[in-house]
Amino acid sequence: MFFLIAQIFFGWQLSAQSENKLRQELQATKDKTSQLQVRLRLLDAIYERNRNEWQKEINLLVAQRQAYTGAENQALISLLAAERAQYLGDTKSMIQIFNQSVEPLTFSNAKANWRKKIVGCAIATNKKYHYAKLLQQMDRRLNNREQTALYLQLAQNFSATFQKDSAIWASNMALQLAKRADKKWVLINAMQQQAQIYWQFNLLEQAVQRSIYALQLAEEAQLDHYKLNPLLLIASISIEVKNYNQALTYLKLAQELAQSEKDERSQAFTNYLLGRYYLGTHQPDKASAAAGLAYRYFADVGNERYQNRARLLMITTMYLNAESVELPFASLLSNNNLSKDPIYAADLNYEYGQYLLSKNRLKAAKMAFQSSLNYLPNEGLLRPKIANVYRDLATIAQKTGQLELAYQYQQKYAKWLENSPVWRSAARIEEMAAANLREERERLIVNQQASIERAQKEREILELQRDRQLFISIIFIVAIVFGVVIYVLRTQQIKTKQEQREAELSQTLLRTQMNPHFVFNAMSVIQSYIYENDPEKSSQFLVNFSRLMRLILENSPKEFIPIELEREILDKYLTAQKMRFEHRFDYELSISDDLLFNKAMVSPMITQPFIENAIEHGQLHTVKGGKIGVFMHAQDEQLIIEIHDNGVGRKKSADTKKLRTHKSMAIDITRERIAILNKKYKFNGSLTIRDLDPIQQTGTAVKLVLPLKYEPEQ
Repeated sequence: MFFLIAQIFFGWQLSAQSENKLRQELQATKDKTSQLQVRLRLLDAIYERNRNEWQKEINLLVAQRQAYTGAENQALISLLAAERAQYLGDTKSMIQIFNQSVEPLTFSNAKANWRKKIVGCAIATNKKYHYAKLLQQMDRRLNNREQTALYLQLAQNFSATFQKDSAIWASNMALQLAKRADKKWVLINAMQQQAQIYWQFNLLEQAVQRSIYALQLAEEAQLDHYKLNPLLLIASISIEVKNYNQALTYLKLAQELAQSEKDERSQAFTNYLLGRYYLGTHQPDKASAAAGLAYRYFADVGNERYQNRARLLMITTMYLNAESVELPFASLLSNNNLSKDPIYAADLNYEYGQYLLSKNRLKAAKMAFQSSLNYLPNEGLLRPKIANVYRDLATIAQKTGQLELAYQYQQKYAKWLENSPVWRSAARIEEMAAANLREERERLIVNQQASIERAQKEREILELQRDRQLFISIIFIVAIVFGVVIYVLRTQQIKTKQEQREAELSQTLLRTQMNPHFVFNAMSVIQSYIYENDPEKSSQFLVNFSRLMRLILENSPKEFIPIELEREILDKYLTAQKMRFEHRFDYELSISDDLLFNKAMVSPMITQPFIENAIEHGQLHTVKGGKIGVFMHAQDEQLIIEIHDNGVGRKKSADTKKLRTHKSMAIDITRERIAILNKKYKFNGSLTIRDLDPIQQTGTAVKLVLPLKYEPEQ
């Protein structure tokens, strides 16, 4: 027994872990085709645990279906939507979805095709999905769960057409296959489906027995969701045989469980049965309120079958409260589909007959009561309430002076009471339901005692280990605290050194980025324009130069600036240099549109030393057709910056010692800036310099590889 409980417990844990892993995998998966496959596996995992959450997940998938392209993917989502509609009882939507979106396509996946055939069998619109044909197509490649699903659907089809023997045969076959299935819920589901069939054919004792077995299996497997249907069926049967006390107990259990599981569907069925309970215990106002709640849910999900039943309950409470119900009854009776649900049709005509009888409209009441009997395929389906028709017809015959006919109806009523399995089973049903409640309480007590014993043993073990664990814990905590202190001090030391170095480097950059000779030469240019009495050029140069100086002073201390701003700084710097050398060279600034559109960031003035070298030491003003180009683009999450010039080249410019010193300083500073960025952002940036024309050894090409950063969103 211990190993069985352990197996169930660990199985439940693995199931929860599997579902969590699938959700994590779904978040990590970006490819839509793979994502859909993960969502389908997740739906299977949820289906096993909670059918209510399963249908909500399908609803979400249907709402997001446009994200998944392909005819087969769309048909697969539609198949899930049809299965969801079947679960909710929305027959119209199920048929519409199946005929329009599922039936025309053959799935490449064999399991999906089999599910399609089972839904087609549920609709039973043509011979293509006839049960005999599906039984021939069933082979050994289908697992026990899939074969069980077919036989359960056949049992429902036979039950809907009141083929008692065939329905019980199919449910027995499903039960045998379910016992060999890999999941406990398959057996629970098969057992409860058989209980529903027994209930429909008035085999109430067997129905309660099967429901109790299903309830116990769900308890052992810790599948709380699967307790709901057994609880509701036992409550419904208890109401039929007028065991109202037990009915209320089971309804309260179902209501509490449905609320804890957040299962709106089960809450609606509970409210419907509460309406029947309150009606049977002469509480019409409470019956109307409960039926109203059920009616609203069934109307929302398109479950016409139980929507009509809830509406009938509401109308019944209305005439018990002396309200006018002629039009509501007429509305329900005008439904052309009454023949498709004979038990409901019999119930509706019975309640209408009761209303007419209360108004002393004997002839109309008699017709309603006879219609109630005529709708039932055979007398074996007579429920206790409908059997009262014989008694009411006897009353009408007596009032109209037809004493012999009254005697005949009275005899039929007495014969039904004598032969009906319902009343013969009432005491046994009450005994089984009560015994199950007692056993449930005993199981709860045993579980509580076992829990207390486990807790006591755990406390004893903890007390024995406490001293040793306390000693180990103190050592461990001291070690952690000591380690944390060392780590914090070390981190702060490194951070302080890094900040100090960055500050020093920032100041160095601020001093070296603009060559003092450039400032002096710029002022000389302004002076020459003034001497030449050219105020327009001097003003233009001065405005451009002052804006350049302001931008450099404001942005040099920053780690990154927008690439648009960097372009403006470089443009103004190159414009000033071009005016200084009387337009003897041209320049080109090319920045890719994606960098500008996505608001990329760049280290300020990181290209300026190389542009200055190109102009000053590449002697662009002496070269015919001198040109300098700055190009920026993104590549594999990297910012690539290239500076090209067609100057005299590195070999010729290296003749002057001053030149070499200045150039080396600029390159060293830039390399250190890149090293700091690499360390901070775990990047592999680089600086490379080569001759633009390696044969002639003229011109220079500089390439910078930097981390690609974007402006943070506001």
